[in-house]
Amino acid sequence: MLNANRILSSDPLAKLIQPENFIGWSYSIDYEYALIMTNDLWKAKALGVPHNCFLLATSIDPNNFGQTPEEDKEIILLRVLGSTKLPQDNDLVRTKIDFFQQRTSVFGNDTEREIDDITRNQLQFGGLQCRVLGTFYTFEGELWLGSDIESFATASKLNVYRPHGEALNTIVNYIDPIRKKDAREAAQLIGLSGEPEPFQIGTIRYTSTDRMHRRSQNAEKVPVFVQPSDFLARRTAVLGMTRTGKSNMIKQMVSVVKRVADHGGIKIGQIIYDINGEYANANQIDKGALAEIYTTETVRYRMIKTDGFLELQNNFYVQMSEGFSIIKGLFGDNITDKQSDLGVFLSTSFDEPDKEEANLYKRWKVKSAAYRSMLFMAGFSSDENFKNYFDANNNVITAVNALCQPPLPDPKSGLTLSQSVEWFLAAREANSQNPLISSSGKNWLDDDTKAILNMMKQRNDKETFIKGYKVLLDARPYHSHRRSNEVTEEIYKHLSDGKIVILDLSVGNASLREKISKQIAKAIFTKSMEFFIEGQTPPNIVVYIEEAHNLIGKGMDLTETWPRLAKEGAKYRISLVYATQEVTSMHPNILANTENWFITHLNNLREIKELAQFYDFDDFSESLIRAQDVGFARVKTLSGPFVVPVQIDKFDPEAEKQRVHDLMKNGKE
Repeated sequence: MLNANRILSSDPLAKLIQPENFIGWSYSIDYEYALIMTNDLWKAKALGVPHNCFLLATSIDPNNFGQTPEEDKEIILLRVLGSTKLPQDNDLVRTKIDFFQQRTSVFGNDTEREIDDITRNQLQFGGLQCRVLGTFYTFEGELWLGSDIESFATASKLNVYRPHGEALNTIVNYIDPIRKKDAREAAQLIGLSGEPEPFQIGTIRYTSTDRMHRRSQNAEKVPVFVQPSDFLARRTAVLGMTRTGKSNMIKQMVSVVKRVADHGGIKIGQIIYDINGEYANANQIDKGALAEIYTTETVRYRMIKTDGFLELQNNFYVQMSEGFSIIKGLFGDNITDKQSDLGVFLSTSFDEPDKEEANLYKRWKVKSAAYRSMLFMAGFSSDENFKNYFDANNNVITAVNALCQPPLPDPKSGLTLSQSVEWFLAAREANSQNPLISSSGKNWLDDDTKAILNMMKQRNDKETFIKGYKVLLDARPYHSHRRSNEVTEEIYKHLSDGKIVILDLSVGNASLREKISKQIAKAIFTKSMEFFIEGQTPPNIVVYIEEAHNLIGKGMDLTETWPRLAKEGAKYRISLVYATQEVTSMHPNILANTENWFITHLNNLREIKELAQFYDFDDFSESLIRAQDVGFARVKTLSGPFVVPVQIDKFDPEAEKQRVHDLMKNGKE
């Protein structure tokens, strides 16, 4: 029988029970809560019972496992929520007060009155209130965790243990067999040949006071792992106050995704909306900019021309609609006179019409040429070989050249930008003398184009002075004549190639930051959706957003880019990782569709209340407000059945640099 019990004690359930860590008994239990009677001595031997720590309640005797009735072969997983009174506590409190009132010595050296041994023993007992997290049981030799309990017996005795070491490792890193199967399938969908290895994000930590349960010689810092497949084509929230470790967590994620891609032989593009410039540039606090680690795999962009960065700017001459949207963004809603030349100009569109609509297309070419001419006047740099092409009938050409000496070439054959300026200024003057008529008998200059010409001349229709083209000067930093293709197309190509793209948004106009960010996100979402619709496989892309409340507002319509990316991006192989300290400012649709959560310190009850709606974060409400320790997070992942309190490991840039170096050295790039 002894040998049988030894064999049976290898059962996964039996391995969870550590008799040396006994802390008491459950004296009351229902479907949601359990009340535990414990003792100061037992708690001390188990290295204390911290707030929010895990406990195990069971009637199993691990040394006599074979004799355990089948109905008792289960272990109830508990989380400590706080203390609770025992029925006799009021009497014991009175006893303590009487004793203290009669003392004559502070440190207990008087012998006039001592508490008897029986009373002293009773005073050591106390109660704990715990939440029922689920039930461990075995099925076909595997360990399972149900998220509830099937039944409870109020009269039965449940021994309660505080798990350490391997038992705690099993609990905090538990993934049920179905989730494991899902992870393997998810890995195959993204192109991995096998299931990626889980990666360590930190070690278990229950409280801010970090003395006994982590630093004692008898304590072991139990590692906490997460599954890479949880983050690919998923949504992840990194929430917490500034300087509590959000950026460190994101760097960890970037490095893990890169390792998964390197070892799996697949391409996973990553794009970081770097609001504060801390990923694109090294700093004294975080050290180790990602661009310095992945030197050949990182592409950096800025809105302002900077050495070492590609230009986030568009070429206003070529990407007219994109450039014009930036100009409009600079003005916002500050134009009150919609009928003014500036108001008419800002209300126009430079989207290219269908060429089959011949007359409309010809007018668009004239308007576009006039717009480019105004940009040139405003000092927007240009390729010296750039030319404008548009149609003008002989009557218009004759009228214009009558005011130009020497005569200008036919615009159909191309005009330089300086020639274009001369042409349109002459066209304005000629039109004021006698309206220019197109071949179709209509005015050759439409209202939009006339407004542009007035701005070029800095005179309105009444010849009154206006600021005109000089209102465009503030937009010049967001233009680059060196760019021949649209920046969004270039970025998507980098992501498809598995690059890390960092958008340094720490410089430039704040209002444009939102516009440019949205523009790029929309392009990524649209392009990946097109691949999917056409039956092609979209590239794997992970999108990281720092200070997400600045880009994703809760008032957004569900049809807008960010809510759609959060809700629908997964099926197009787009992952979203967003970081913010303002949970209540986030779009509720994004929060509702988030699978992974990393929460550090929050200082506001309103934010905590919002967070408490999800999973079992309500259990950590007090801790999240009080504990301000950097990297102390409460983590819930897709595979994890409950929230786990974790001290997140510090990102080690030197170690990652060495890994990248070794990889390239071995030719496994």
